[in-house]
This record gives sequence, structure tokens and C-alpha cells, in this order.
Amino acid sequence: MNLKQFFHMCWNNARKTVCISLGLLSCLALFSFWSIANAEEQKTSSPYLASSTAYGPEHHASQNDKLAPAAVQRFAEQQAAALGTANAETDWKNADLDFYPLGPGTHSWLVQAALDGKPMGYMIITATEQGHLMLSEYGQGEQSPYNNELLGQALDRQHVNLEALLAGGGELHRGYALPLLAYWKVEQPNHPALYIDATNGDVLPSELLKLLEADSKQVSAIITKLSIAPSGTVDPIHLRPVFNPADNLLWMTSKPIAANRAREVIQHGEDQEIVFSADDRNVVYGGPLPVSGYQLWHTEQETESILYVALGGKTSIQRFVPLSTLQQDGQFYILKP
Repeated sequence: MNLKQFFHMCWNNARKTVCISLGLLSCLALFSFWSIANAEEQKTSSPYLASSTAYGPEHHASQNDKLAPAAVQRFAEQQAAALGTANAETDWKNADLDFYPLGPGTHSWLVQAALDGKPMGYMIITATEQGHLMLSEYGQGEQSPYNNELLGQALDRQHVNLEALLAGGGELHRGYALPLLAYWKVEQPNHPALYIDATNGDVLPSELLKLLEADSKQVSAIITKLSIAPSGTVDPIHLRPVFNPADNLLWMTSKPIAANRAREVIQHGEDQEIVFSADDRNVVYGGPLPVSGYQLWHTEQETESILYVALGGKTSIQRFVPLSTLQQDGQFYILKP
């Protein structure tokens, strides 16, 4: 049995337990595996943060040309301009953009947006094997993946001193695995690598991450010849109340929303709490996660607007992800009272 099958078996067993006898304690135990850390409830500072300043924006602000190809920078500027059409109060058009390459290999980039030194959002841009650039996800406000404070809290729980680790030859890397796994890789001399979810501080299964890294392929396209699709306009964000799917597990007993109805329910089911679950791939998404909003993108090339679904916001950062990406791996469920 491979690791993926193992996760799928655990998930299905939990669903069967609930469906047959509402064995909530078993499910809560499974949820404790998914969410080792609740980022929003742990606000303590870490003594290691001072040693991680080399990974902060100030280290990269003048090195964009080295850290991201010109095509990626142009694409990021186009996306920022589009986001700037959604809300006049969110000045994406004039934001300073800092770029951080993400491994394994360099075919994804974290783009941090700031205005007058204050964080205002982020984007993750990915180059596909076909040579196209895509906006894999984005977020608005001060929250962002790869947050140093969240990293410090996670390392505290693992009794890892970042300053001592770096001084002793250890390394810290940002990683990103499609479709949606943002993570830190902490390499310790004479110890197995430690993987930490960059959105919620969870410790990730090392065997799964090794498989994902081994399967990661280098982009064959020449990076300077990546195709760039012109951006259009973006509607204002529509937010929904945020909740924690672990607080009420009855959604696990319901049938998933039909794929052809998901868009309609997300946009018009204002009074319904919706959960996204990727079943055996929940570990890759940090899920199950609540649907906490959406935003529509319009381009001249698309006959239908592109729906970015907001996930998280309760026990992890809020991330806007294309509906098409989510439907490749998971399904949506309505939480019935």
C-alpha cells in the first residue's frame, strides 16, 4: 500500500464511521492529524525570528532580476494591475513587488506586494510544462504564506533553534508543490528533513513530501519565452462568514455538490456553509477548508469569467484559488445545520 492509498483509506474509514454511527471522536482524532497547529490561536513570538531576517523582503528587494525572469515580472505586474481594478482602496497598481523563487526546481515564484513598506497581498505564479504562466493563488491583506512568525512557532513546537541550525550548516528552503502545497523544508545536519506547511504551521509527512519532490519535473520551456496572456478586470471580493469544518462534522455525511453546480452554489448560496475537501489529498491542501468567499476575473479571451474561490481564514490564511484547480482534486460539501 502506498502512502496516498493509506491517506485515502484513513479518510474513507472516518467518513464511514460518521455515516454509520456518527463516531465524532474518531473523526476529531483524524482532524488532529490534519491540523497540528492553529495559527490564529498561537500569537506568541519566537526567539528564532531575528535569525530569519535573511529570508525577509529586505533581502530580495533589489534582486528581482536575479530571482525572477523578466517574463515572470511582467506577468506579476499584469496581475497586480488587474487586482487594482477591483477596489480603489487596495492600490495593487502602485505596489512594490518582491520575488522569491520556490523549489524544488525553480518554476514557481512567491510575489510579495507591499505599499509604503506595509504588506498588502501576495501571489504565487507558476510556469507550466507547456510554457505558460498561471496565477496559482493569491491573497489580500497582511497574511501570506511563508510567514516568519508562523515558521518560528512551528519550529518552537519541534524544539528546533533556527539560529543554531543555520550556524551549524543547516538550511531553510521555501517549497511549492502543485496544486496548492506551500511549505518550508528545514534541513538539519545528521537529521531527516523537516517539512512544515507554510499556511498553517502543520508538520507534514516527510515520506509524502519526498515523493512529491521526487515526482517534481523541471519545466522544459525556455523561461524567457514563457507565454503571457493579457489580464482583464477583477470584480470586488465577495466574502462569506468563516468557520472551522472540524467544529461540525455532519458535512461528511452529505453528498458532494455536483461539479456543474459548484460555481452557482459558491456564488449564490450566501446562507450556506460550504466545505472543500480533497479526500486523500487533503494533506496537500491543508484541508478540509471552509469556502470563505470568491472573486471573479474577466478577460477578453475567456467566454466565461474565471472564478477564484477563497479557502481558509479560520485556522489558516485565506487563499484565492481557481475553481478549476480545486475541482481537479476535490469536491464541495454543504454543512447542514
